[in-house]
Amino acid sequence: MSTHRHSSRLQRHLDEFRVRIARPDAILSLSILGMLAGVFAGLTIIAFRLLVEWAQTEFYSGVQPEDFEALAPHWRLLAPLIGGILIGILFHFTPGSSHRVGILHILERLEYFQGRLPWWNALVQFFGGAISMVSGHSVGREGPSAHLGAASSNIPAQAMGLPNNSLRILAASGAAAGIAASFNTPLAGAAFAMEVLLMEYTVAGFAPVILATVSATTLTRAVFGSDLAYNVPALTLGSLGELPYILLAGVLIGLLATVFNQLFQLVSSNGQKLPVVLRLSLAGLLVGLCGLAVPEVMGIGDDTVNRMLLGEPGILLLVAILLMKIIATCGGIGLGLPGGIIGPALFIGAAGGALLGTLGANLGITEPASIGLYTMIGMGAMMAGSLQAPLAGLIAILELTGNPNFILPGMLAVVAATLTSGSIGRRESIFRGLMRSLGLDYRNDPVAQSLRRVGVAGVMNRHVTVLPREADIQQIDAALAEHPIWILVEEEGTPVVLLPAVDLVRTRKENPELETLDLRGFPGKRVQTAPIDIQASLHEAQEKMAESGAEALYVVSQTVPGIPRVYGVLTKEDIESGYRY
Repeated sequence: MSTHRHSSRLQRHLDEFRVRIARPDAILSLSILGMLAGVFAGLTIIAFRLLVEWAQTEFYSGVQPEDFEALAPHWRLLAPLIGGILIGILFHFTPGSSHRVGILHILERLEYFQGRLPWWNALVQFFGGAISMVSGHSVGREGPSAHLGAASSNIPAQAMGLPNNSLRILAASGAAAGIAASFNTPLAGAAFAMEVLLMEYTVAGFAPVILATVSATTLTRAVFGSDLAYNVPALTLGSLGELPYILLAGVLIGLLATVFNQLFQLVSSNGQKLPVVLRLSLAGLLVGLCGLAVPEVMGIGDDTVNRMLLGEPGILLLVAILLMKIIATCGGIGLGLPGGIIGPALFIGAAGGALLGTLGANLGITEPASIGLYTMIGMGAMMAGSLQAPLAGLIAILELTGNPNFILPGMLAVVAATLTSGSIGRRESIFRGLMRSLGLDYRNDPVAQSLRRVGVAGVMNRHVTVLPREADIQQIDAALAEHPIWILVEEEGTPVVLLPAVDLVRTRKENPELETLDLRGFPGKRVQTAPIDIQASLHEAQEKMAESGAEALYVVSQTVPGIPRVYGVLTKEDIESGYRY
């Protein structure tokens, strides 16, 4: 009996919490959840990074992790090929629906599945992403990090039955935390989540995202340290006279981002027609051939970017690196390798920027000491242009390098790249374009965005009582004693219409002698109704009304299997009030 009471009390508290975080003003509760999401994401990213580092140390004895240039030529060919085959086998023995991973998967789930992330996909991402990175494929760690970070908090929240509006926030918070933990860039992770995933800046969304990135970064810094990703020398802008050339560099990097986006979309949309094992084996072979020719394109390539910052590679090598990196990335990830595309985009931008800086120095436009600055500019501009996220691109490079001298020229180049890429590429990021090419429609509807932020439980009218159609006077009097606003009328255990309680009160007073009453048989207003789950958002409720033709919805939850519990009533006016808030 005591156990049952404890369980009932716990269920009651959980129900109250679900209702609280469904409200549009639940910033404090969502912030606490965001902080927890950051902790879960941080622990998951730590496990993922330790796995990758251990595997690289074990499999490449005598070679530092990510130092693929030190491998023998045959291993530069075989490692990506073996990795592609292993991933193909992994995909072959897992459900096809689980093969969507990374940031694209998060966007799809946010748009079509109310932010619900399946655990199968996260499992494939964890091991598939690790194999991709260990085997030297041209992938970034931000894709697996974002996916794993989002799933680490989102999946437990689903198990708790939290409303869908909070699942969306938790997915974005976890993704931001994953990126922050992976790159040691908390602010860039937050900007990415707001610009690319949620595509909005609100206090209710920003606060939990920020807390998630802070908590995740704190954990990873405790394990891996707080060293910056790149060793940036002391760089300054040679003179203000270089600004026109920096503007030109931004435009050219924007064109490069456009070409990169379109090539990647072309390969991705057409390459999926091949059998999965063959497709990923070809991806591995292609990356291996690129690595055999230019080993710098293998892996994440932070060591090569550091060399670019110092102005070491010559023009011919930079051209070779640039071309091979584009081929290896588009061919590898485009054919389905589970890895991030932002990391390679940063690398490509670095190569493009270093190339422009070197050309400018040779032509006397810039100073040789400024090549590193142009490398940084290329990275930020490429990220901004390919993602259509100028703020995320600017902040990411500022945090990755820790060099404030980048800000002024970086702002100019980032805006130029974003506008150039946007004017040619329909003003959409590489992920939005890929969704469209795969037949996944995405509409950034401000009304839908607002309605998704609020759960039905947050605005529903809880003053409702359920009565059978043929109710006796004792049932009616007991129901009216609770002072309801709505009466939900059932027929054979199924709710059919809503009745304003005031109409029942009037009929009861006019007919005191009645022993039973047909609740659909006396004059009064009747509202057609349909069920909606308590986890749903107002956007889902709006769509439910449109599909069913109902004028109101009754909010239910399957607390006991097969026995739905009615929590409240939702009208069109309630939905409008949530939107106005």
